[in-house]
Amino acid sequence: MKKIIFFIIIIAIIALGFFAVSNVKQKSKNNSEKLTVVTTLFPLYDFVKAVGQDKVEVSLLLPPGVEAHSFEPKPSDIVKINESDLFVYTGKFMEPWAEDIIKGLVSKDVNVVDSSMGIELMKGAEEANEAEHAGEHAFEWAGSFTLAPGDYEWSFAKVDGKYADPAMKMVVLKTVSESADGIKEVRELAEKLLTQNVLKLTAGEMVKPSEVAYELTFDEKSDITKFKVSITEAGNYTFFTEHVPTEFEADEHFFKNVALADVEPRATEPESSEHHHHHGGLDPHIWLGLDNAQVMVENIASSLIVSDPANTDYYRKNADEYKARLLRLDEKYRTGLTQCKSRKIVYGGHYAFGYMANRYGLIYTAAQGFSPDSEPTANDLVSMVEQIKNNNIKYVFYEELASPKIAETLANETGAKLLLLNGAHNITKGDLEKNVSFLSIMEENLVNLKTGLDCSK
Repeated sequence: MKKIIFFIIIIAIIALGFFAVSNVKQKSKNNSEKLTVVTTLFPLYDFVKAVGQDKVEVSLLLPPGVEAHSFEPKPSDIVKINESDLFVYTGKFMEPWAEDIIKGLVSKDVNVVDSSMGIELMKGAEEANEAEHAGEHAFEWAGSFTLAPGDYEWSFAKVDGKYADPAMKMVVLKTVSESADGIKEVRELAEKLLTQNVLKLTAGEMVKPSEVAYELTFDEKSDITKFKVSITEAGNYTFFTEHVPTEFEADEHFFKNVALADVEPRATEPESSEHHHHHGGLDPHIWLGLDNAQVMVENIASSLIVSDPANTDYYRKNADEYKARLLRLDEKYRTGLTQCKSRKIVYGGHYAFGYMANRYGLIYTAAQGFSPDSEPTANDLVSMVEQIKNNNIKYVFYEELASPKIAETLANETGAKLLLLNGAHNITKGDLEKNVSFLSIMEENLVNLKTGLDCSK
C-alpha cells in the first residue's frame, strides 16, 4: 500500500511539470534520429542494443551492480520513462512496480513493451510439485499448530487482483500428537471429510475444530476475506486445506492470533510449501530459457518496427541474426550438457534457473524462493547439506550481485567447491565498461555448468 501511495504522489507531481514542457519534448523528438528506449533489466538492454544498434539510444534503469529484486525507481527514472519512445520491461511478475508507472504515464506516446508476451510462465518447484500430485489427496496442504484458547483470524487475499479460487474447503481437527505426527494421526479422517458434504461459510463466520468440512466462500468485492477460528481448549490442531494458504497471501501472513501476531505451523505437508510463494507462484526469470530469449527479442523487434516503420528491414535483419546466435547457443547447451556425470544443480541463491533446468533436463534445487529476500529455514539447509553429501555433489553454485553466504555455508558443511551461475539480471560497472554481453554471460555459465556437473568435453 505504501508503494502505491508513493507512486501516486510521484506521478501527480511529475504530471504538473510535463504539461509545461510537452512542446519542448516534442521538439527534441522531432530533431532526434534515434529512438530513445528505457529498459528495466540487463538482458533487455542488451537485446535492444543488438536489434536497434545505431538507430536507438538505449538506457538501463538498474544502476550497475544493483540487485534487480531490491530495485525501486526514483522520480528521475519515472521522468526518463515518460520522455522515452519505448519502455521495455520483463513483465508484471518480475517488475511489479512497473505496472504503477505504466498506469500513471503522462505521455501517451510511450510504446510500452511487455517482453514476456507469448511466453508461458512456469510454476516454481514447489508449486509444480503440488500440481503434479494434486490428485493424490483431497487436500493440498496440511499444517499442525499448537494453539492456546482464544479467537484467531484466517485470511485470504487477492493476488494480482483475484482470488486463486472463489472458495476453498478446510477441515480443522484436534490431535493428541504434535507436528508431523499430528498430521499423520488424522490425515485419513480429513481425507474422508473433504470428500463428503460441506458446511458453507461466508466472510466473518466461525470455523471450529470438528469432524466437518467447511467450504469458505470469498468476498469478490473485497481484496481480503477473513474468517474467525475459535479454539476453546489448549492443544495441538491440524488444518487441512484444499489449496496452499500462501496462494491467497499478499502483504499479510494468513493466520494470526487475537493480537494480530503471526501464528506459524509446527509442521506442514508438503514440508516447505510456505517458503516459496513469490511472484504469485510463477517464475519471472524467463530470459534464462534461451528459447524464451528468442521470443523476447522478437517482441522487442516488433515494437521497434511499430515505433519506427521506416527502418523495418534494418530491425528485422538484426533481430533474425541475434535470434540465430541464441539458437546456436541453445544447441551448444543441449549438446554440452548431454554427457554429464551429475544432473543436479545445487544453487545457494534464489530460484532463478527453472527454465534452464527444464529445457536441458537438469535437476535444480535452490536455497531461496524467487526473491533473494526470502530466507531458507534451518531444515531447508539441513536438507540441502544431506542432498549434497548423499549425491556426492562436488560444486555448489552461487549467484551474482548478492551475498554468497548461503552457498558458502553449504560448501563449508560439505567440502564442496563454489562456482558462479550468473542470472544476468544486471552487471557491474566494470562489466558494463568492458561491454560484457548477455551471450558472453551465458557462455560462461555453460563453462561453469560443465565443470560443476562433470560433463565430458
